[in-house]
Amino acid sequence: MPVLRLLLRLLLPALLAAGHCSAAEDPAPEEQLTEINAAIDRIEEWLNSAANNRSDLERALRDATQAIDAATAEIASNETAIAEVEQQLETLTQRSAELEKARDEQQELVKRALRASYMSGQESYLKLLLNQEDPALSSRMLRYYSDFNDARLSQIQAFRATIDELASTSADIERASQELFDRQAELEIQLASLNENRTTRSALLEELDSDIASRSNELEQLTEDRARLEELVEQIADAIASIPPPEQLTPFSQARGSLPWPVEGARMNVFGAAYSDGNLHRQGIVLAADTGTPVRAIHPGRVVFSDWLRGSGLLVVVDHGEGYMSLYANNQTLIKRTGDWVNRNEALATAGTNGGLGSPGIYFEIRHDGQAQDPADWCQQ
Repeated sequence: MPVLRLLLRLLLPALLAAGHCSAAEDPAPEEQLTEINAAIDRIEEWLNSAANNRSDLERALRDATQAIDAATAEIASNETAIAEVEQQLETLTQRSAELEKARDEQQELVKRALRASYMSGQESYLKLLLNQEDPALSSRMLRYYSDFNDARLSQIQAFRATIDELASTSADIERASQELFDRQAELEIQLASLNENRTTRSALLEELDSDIASRSNELEQLTEDRARLEELVEQIADAIASIPPPEQLTPFSQARGSLPWPVEGARMNVFGAAYSDGNLHRQGIVLAADTGTPVRAIHPGRVVFSDWLRGSGLLVVVDHGEGYMSLYANNQTLIKRTGDWVNRNEALATAGTNGGLGSPGIYFEIRHDGQAQDPADWCQQ
C-alpha cells in the first residue's frame, strides 16, 4: 500500500538526519518516530475515508486505471524479454549454419581419408614393416603412415565434435523457439487484457461523464475534487514538516526561473484562468503532451504521493523541501512510487488522459506551504 511505503521510506531519512544533530537541539529519534507515525496515521485515515466515500463507479474507474498501469509495465517487461530471446535465437541460428557448413566439409575430408585408407590397404604397411633391405626408408615410411593415421583420427574426432555441438545447438534453438512462442502467447494475453481494461475504462468514463452531465451539481463535484486535492497537500505537508531534506539538496527557492517544464508541450491555459463557467480558477497549468510522453521531475526531491485521486487521476506529488511541492496529475502510468527519491529531469510517470482533461496532457502545479504558485514564474520561459 502506498501509505505504508511512505512510512517506511520517510522514516529512514528522518532517523539518519537526526543522527547528525545533538540531543539538546532536536527531539530524540523515538519522538520523531511518534510524530511521523501520527502524521502517517492522519493521512491513512483521510485516504480511507475518501475511499469509502467514492461511488462504485469511481472505484471501478480507479481499478481499471491502475490495471492499465500494471499491464503496461508487464507488457514492457515481456517485450524486453522477447527481444532478448529473439537475439539469442538469431545467434544460435547463425552458429547452427556455421556448424552445418563445418560438418559438411569435415564429412568430405573423412570420406576422402577413409577412401585413401581403403585403397592403400594393409599390405603396403606390412611390406614396410618386414622390409629389411632399407631400414631407413622403412622407418621414414612408418612415421608417414603413423602421421597419416593420426591426421585421419583427428579429422574423425573433429567431425564427431561438430556433430555433438550441432545437436546441442539444435536443442538450444528448439528451447529458445519454445520460449519465444510462450512469451509471444503471454504477450498476446497481456495485450488483450490491456485492451479490455482500456475498453472498460472508456465505458466507465462515458458513464461517468453522462452521470455528471445529467446532474446539476457539476460545480459541487469540481469543488469537492479541489478540496480533496487541497486536503491531500495539507496532510502531506503536515506529515513531512519535521523531516529535514538532505544537506546536498539545492534549495528550491534558489531555482526560480530556471526549472524545466515537466513535459515539452503547449500551455493550454494561464495560471488563475477561469473554468467551469467562471466559477473556479486554475491553480496550475495544463500542458499538452502525447500519450506516453515521460513526465519529468522539475527539481530533486522525494515522492510523497503516487496513486489515483478522484479529479486528478494518477497523481504524483514530489516534496522539494522548504515547504515546496510539485504536483503532476492526469498521468497514464506511474513510474515512481511513494518514498522514491528523484533527480531533476527524472521520469515520474507518463502523460495520458486519466484525470478528466479530455485530451492527452498533464495538469501541473507548484505549491509553497500549501499555496498555489504560478509555474510560469518558476520554470524556464
